Amino acid sequence: MRTIRFGVSRGHGGPQLLLGVRHFVALLGQRLGRPVTSIIARDYDHLLEGVTMAGIDLAWMPPLLHARSDGLLAAVVQRGGAVTYRAALLVRADSAFRSPADLRRARAAWSDPASASGHLFPRLHLLASSVTPATESFHGSFAAAMAAVVDGRADVCSCFIRNDAGERALEDVAHSFPQAGPHLRVLDVTDSIPPDGLVLAAGIDGNLQARLRDLLLQLHEDEAGAAVLHELFGAERLVPVTAQVARTIDRVRVLTQKHL
Repeated sequence: MRTIRFGVSRGHGGPQLLLGVRHFVALLGQRLGRPVTSIIARDYDHLLEGVTMAGIDLAWMPPLLHARSDGLLAAVVQRGGAVTYRAALLVRADSAFRSPADLRRARAAWSDPASASGHLFPRLHLLASSVTPATESFHGSFAAAMAAVVDGRADVCSCFIRNDAGERALEDVAHSFPQAGPHLRVLDVTDSIPPDGLVLAAGIDGNLQARLRDLLLQLHEDEAGAAVLHELFGAERLVPVTAQVARTIDRVRVLTQKHL
């Protein structure tokens, strides 16, 4: 009985990523009845390579990545009743920047080139206002990008927030960077972003694919599963891929081809 390998990017989660992954694979292995181990990729490109080259069987992927994958999108993440999410553009609390238009002279700190909320959608949001930051750099994670802004090495960054976060946006930001609260301010928020999800590698046996998909979709039904979903994904449940979700992913593929 071969081991199932679950992969995530080091930049995908907050400071509790490794602990959340450990709890997730332990519970999944227990319910699947076979060993499940974790692989922490150093960035999204290496995560995609792991799934494509059959080193990873199941992966948590942002929309830009699963749109590029040849695997099966088994389930998408639901938070606050929505499968979409947004990105908050963040500046220092004492910054003179007051609107996106001010960011023409800014130094932008992004997380990963393939991150929807950590790069592409915030950048497209600025481009829609004819704004391109003066300089742009990649820092590998939301936390590292936010730290660059807090430390004065950059002027603006971005972070995932729930679709309906509103005035609670900084609470979501603190999940990725606990020190954010007193130091950062939300300058603006992007439009909705298509969902992140769990992708099964193309080479997995069909029966095992179905079993894994069913287990993922049932995790929220008991206390232990719900706790794991909240800890790792910040979610209340994983849901099936609907026709509407599939259409939004197709639009992301177009964006990916144009901008990555």
